[in-house]
Amino acid sequence: MNKKLLFLLLTLLVGAAVVFFLLPSDEKKIRRNLNLLAEYSSSTSGEAAIGELQKAAMAGKLCSDPCRVHIESFAITHDFNKKELRDNLILMKKMLPHTTFKFHDTVVELTGNDRAEIVTTLSLSGKIADDRVTDAYELNVIATKTEGDWYFSAFTVVEFMEQ
Repeated sequence: MNKKLLFLLLTLLVGAAVVFFLLPSDEKKIRRNLNLLAEYSSSTSGEAAIGELQKAAMAGKLCSDPCRVHIESFAITHDFNKKELRDNLILMKKMLPHTTFKFHDTVVELTGNDRAEIVTTLSLSGKIADDRVTDAYELNVIATKTEGDWYFSAFTVVEFMEQ
């Protein structure tokens, strides 16, 4: 009887350790979504139109409906639905056909109530005509958790940094 209890206890401990170490944390899920957003927003030369549409749609799926975008320096605030987000992303990809998006120095703070506040730097690098372009933006992002998935619900461009 004592061996069965010890085996059961050991099995429960191993199971808890596996769940704790192998399942991604909320912070890892948010960081993964940021990386996916950067990947879907980036554009490459010669990308097929259907590929651009698919990536734009996937980027839209990472955001809540509506998703607020606020650019302090221009006093712009707008709530975008998923279709508007997708359409604006496609337009941006057409305007910046060789652009790579990356998030750096990301800090994720889980604030409870299925909400996270993220501070990050978005860097854009690419080529417009024959000129190399590198820009960086400081962003505050709000993510909300719905039915176990994290969605970006607000982006605030705090500061534009020239490089």
